[in-house]
Amino acid sequence: MDLIVHPRNVKQPCCSAYTLVCILTSLAYAIFFKVHTGLIKCFDIPPKTVHKWRVRGVLVDEIKNKFSQLPEGSRGLYYPWFLENEHIIALAGLPLCAADAAVMRAWRFTGGSEGDSVEKIKAAIARKPVEEQDCHLLYSLLLSELHPAPSIDLWVNFGFPSCRSQEEEMELARLYRNLIRTCTFKEFCDAYRTHRLPDLFDSNSLQVNNRVHFQNVLQAGWRKSVWYLKQTVAQEDFTEAESNMVPAVSVDYGFANCRNDSEKRRLWKVYKDFFNSPNGDPLALHEAAMVGNIHGYVSSVANGLQDPMFQRLMKNPYPVPEFD
Repeated sequence: MDLIVHPRNVKQPCCSAYTLVCILTSLAYAIFFKVHTGLIKCFDIPPKTVHKWRVRGVLVDEIKNKFSQLPEGSRGLYYPWFLENEHIIALAGLPLCAADAAVMRAWRFTGGSEGDSVEKIKAAIARKPVEEQDCHLLYSLLLSELHPAPSIDLWVNFGFPSCRSQEEEMELARLYRNLIRTCTFKEFCDAYRTHRLPDLFDSNSLQVNNRVHFQNVLQAGWRKSVWYLKQTVAQEDFTEAESNMVPAVSVDYGFANCRNDSEKRRLWKVYKDFFNSPNGDPLALHEAAMVGNIHGYVSSVANGLQDPMFQRLMKNPYPVPEFD
């Protein structure tokens, strides 16, 4: 449930408290949604009952009551985070001071003065290069026990498309927290600016999962559109995902061929199934796209492509003819 309100083509100041509160709220809701779904599946509780709990304002208490009945090792990955961060779950109803606190925490962590006001901090960050603003925002999230959601650029910029599951995203965030505690902010910003974050992890003896993919997402120069495709389908809401879709994804992966919203949704669902499959390799998909064989490759991994419509949709301009 990626509820960031600003589409990617509307640039907002990275240090904006409102932007940060939206990010914190969206990720809190994402975790809450996972726990909420687990409540219904694990305990066979009717959704109507869950809705009544929500209306009565006792949903959080009921979740804690039910999950406490399970052995500690069977409560899932998200429930412990939920317990430790109930204050973030409530962010939607809090003033912007919650986001201000996150900004100040990151500022002080990176060497800023304890006496600086939040207004002075925001103004100082706004004057810094964009790459450094990105790093400040990432630090604000990491130090709040969160990480970027797929609906914002930081998710791609810091390599999260290399993760094969949300559990791996949480593990990558944990590694980032370890990294920022073992290197200086300047070292981190320099590595981010020069596309050497994978090397910085290595030099600090931190082993990232899917190292080849992580390196590929963060490499210098042209970034493969398949990573933006994965960002598009990693979002829960199709309408928001479509509004954020970069043009290269639309052309390279067939969305530009869709005649109506229904075809777009069906194509989006196929790619979502592909990336959720243990055999869905983004780099192999990129290679297939570059030779004009998306349908042939995806149909070997994902189900549901028997409809001839998908052959029409999955056409693209590649391979590009060579010119003398």
